[in-house]
Amino acid sequence: MRVAAVLVAVVMVAGCTSGTAGGVRPGAVAPADRLMPPVSGVPLVAGGLRLLVTGPGAFLLDVDSGRRTAIHGLPEGSEYRGFVAGRRIVIGAFTPGVAGPERLHVLDGTRARPLAEGQWAFAARDGLGVWVIRQAGGERCEVRELGFTGRPRRPGFPLRCDAAPFADSALGLLVNRADGRMEVLDRRTGAPTGRWRAVPGWQVLGATPRAALTRSVGRPARERLSLLDPATFRSAGVPVPPTEGRPVVGTPDPGGRRMAVRFVDPAFPGPRQYLDVWVLDLRTRTWSRVPSMPAPAAIKTVAMGWTPDGLLVVTGDFIMTDQVHPAESDYATLVLAWRPGETRVSLKRLPIGRRHLAELVP
Repeated sequence: MRVAAVLVAVVMVAGCTSGTAGGVRPGAVAPADRLMPPVSGVPLVAGGLRLLVTGPGAFLLDVDSGRRTAIHGLPEGSEYRGFVAGRRIVIGAFTPGVAGPERLHVLDGTRARPLAEGQWAFAARDGLGVWVIRQAGGERCEVRELGFTGRPRRPGFPLRCDAAPFADSALGLLVNRADGRMEVLDRRTGAPTGRWRAVPGWQVLGATPRAALTRSVGRPARERLSLLDPATFRSAGVPVPPTEGRPVVGTPDPGGRRMAVRFVDPAFPGPRQYLDVWVLDLRTRTWSRVPSMPAPAAIKTVAMGWTPDGLLVVTGDFIMTDQVHPAESDYATLVLAWRPGETRVSLKRLPIGRRHLAELVP
């Protein structure tokens, strides 16, 4: 899960109305530097959102009330990472700085039950299990799909660890190889499927049953985006929106009509980082920028998800000043909510520290 897991500075603090926060210092910006103002919006009220918070600890957080719910049964002295699989929550426990598999647990209510061990894991597309990748010796790994009882749902198969899948999609198991080739693997055998056999020069950002959003691999100035029809393998170009970031991941909405795409730049200019979130309408191939983007943020902390009724939720550590060299105190962990068509985002500061990660859960 560590390998595959892949991810709003606000001018308000919790309880304040939108506007410029009184504590923000004027930006000391050199002529060659680029201004990037913090994100702004209206207070998030009664959103009904629940988050899994992981890192040095693990707990569930009710965004409206700020109430924490403890998770019992996780090994002590560990750090934690988590993800959603259907209606279930999976948490991996690991020892920082120590090589070895994560101990995966599935939540039954608020109790963590041991599930398996693996180098990384991700959700099965049907939401009824997880895919677990285990080291099998040398450069070989074993890929196996497990149900939430820990029993295999189908026989496993061997693969090179550098060509192991990272996500289960409507197309099959997605692989972005280190050599720049894209593959889609059959869930039963692990073999590349049909025309998706080692497609050179492209990587999958996200996929729905009807379309896969891909980007060309190469120099940023020459990169292209395309939508591929998995049935016909026909490709239609998608215009790249006006952004200074590179696309890294696409998150489809529950209906498969839209895809939220995260564009990032890890040095804009350093140590500040650039986050830009756009939503692509897969039918019209047109973009909508999430209001108040781009924003300075710690991009490794950012997570995106959709609620069943089509609300886009973004969490992460965002910078609350436009200064190029922000201080540690300039960061805040926030949740941002936006529904396509709205002109402003809703925001709330989360009562958690910077070493924690937050992710939308059912």
